[in-house]
Amino acid sequence: MSCSALAQPCAHLLIYFNTRTQQFLPCPTLSPFLRPESPINTPAMAGYKRHKRAKVSFFKNAKTPIIQDTSFNVGTTTNVYLSGDSISDPLKKLFDHVATNAILNAGGRADEGLVEHWMAGKNGAAANMLWLSGPAGAGKSAIVQTIAERCKERGVPAANFFFFRADLTRSSARPLVATLLYQILKIYPPARQAVASALSNDPLLFDASIQDQFNQLLATSAQDIPQAPESPARRPVVLLIDGLDECDSKSKTPQRQILQALDILVMQNNSPFLVLVASRAEPQISVAFEELSSTVQSIFLDDQYQPEKDIRVFVTNELLRIKKSHRLAHSLGNDWPSDGEIESIVKKSSGQFIFAATVMRYLANPYTSPKLSLQRVQGIAPIATNSPFAHLDAVYKYILSQADDREAVMDLLSAKLLSDSIKDDHYMPSLKTMLRSYDSRYSPELLDSCVSDLTSILKLDTNNLFFFHASFPDFLRDKSRAGVYYIDLTAFSAKMLPPIWTRARESMSGE
Repeated sequence: MSCSALAQPCAHLLIYFNTRTQQFLPCPTLSPFLRPESPINTPAMAGYKRHKRAKVSFFKNAKTPIIQDTSFNVGTTTNVYLSGDSISDPLKKLFDHVATNAILNAGGRADEGLVEHWMAGKNGAAANMLWLSGPAGAGKSAIVQTIAERCKERGVPAANFFFFRADLTRSSARPLVATLLYQILKIYPPARQAVASALSNDPLLFDASIQDQFNQLLATSAQDIPQAPESPARRPVVLLIDGLDECDSKSKTPQRQILQALDILVMQNNSPFLVLVASRAEPQISVAFEELSSTVQSIFLDDQYQPEKDIRVFVTNELLRIKKSHRLAHSLGNDWPSDGEIESIVKKSSGQFIFAATVMRYLANPYTSPKLSLQRVQGIAPIATNSPFAHLDAVYKYILSQADDREAVMDLLSAKLLSDSIKDDHYMPSLKTMLRSYDSRYSPELLDSCVSDLTSILKLDTNNLFFFHASFPDFLRDKSRAGVYYIDLTAFSAKMLPPIWTRARESMSGE
């Protein structure tokens, strides 16, 4: 299939991952905005590559190089130098709190879409905040990376912060304001004086609440942002915040505090800020957005954006590259891979890049025949020591580990698998009725709470559950992959079905 199949307005991710170079590359014929020769060092495509490493190395093998003109001294201590002036003590406090790993290093490119329309105020968009959400592995981080790089290319003032729970330097709200402010000062040096004054008046400001930091530092810096040409308003500054659900993911309270502070910031008179927040659609974040005063535009990454087309091109290109360059390519026949094998991977992806990217990385392993690796993915050949789904399984396990009532969640998932396994479901009750018959504690309220814990991987629609990821049931039924989350469907059926049949007989006799 040619890349031109993706040149449609609805395609939102027009890039593919090169497993040999570990880079994301644009499909060459898609858009005048895409330059094939430019690699995309995206740290996360569908949440996958950013979990490969916890820290970003700006300069490989660097020990103590100092680069002038707003750059970093790579070492144990992070120092930032603004050209022309020595750093005053108040600003040094700012630079000491910057999380360098949270700043975009290199971004991706994608076809112009709804996010850029929102930034440009097209289609009547009047919201100062945009929430980009979707299931785990849907490609949210890749899109934010793309927008950040587009802003840089086009001279749009922007500051970004990428949360990541596995990196302690950017897993909490503590460095957020300092990191955003550092980037704003690079764009608007005149704002340094006002920020230095605020830090002189309160040297412990970075230990204050998130709201106070936003009010006294980011709002202060906005006063020195110039007006846009031929407009009384200040030039827009885009704040990009990715992975909010990974910020203090245990307590979750800072997530709400950040959104409230951003809300107040954009609502201020003549505020120059536009805010894009990307996260999973977790309940506490959904509630926090609903409570905001400002108008929020929401984009949920689902099938309406036709991600299957992007995934199919990605899988096709990667398999062809593997066939040409793999050291064991001679073991592959001319008919490998078949159209059916490609479609099987696309279908299993369920519109989420994380599955396809995980499989392609596994197939690119130079020490195993790609044909054998694909057979292991398909379940035709037994899996060796290294599982092709290790990264994907880690994502599933983390989501399940966050459930408040693990027993109830596992019973709910077991009931879903049982219901799906019975072909003639004419006499099968709804999941809620099924679980209530099995155990009276399973009230509708409890089951709704269980669903809320799993919004990253499933949704409840008209009393039925739907998995976002077709590979998730496979994970649950494989003990070697799921571990403590393994579902023994035979054992569950033995204890679940008798009370269901008893209740069914009672209902029929009552008639």
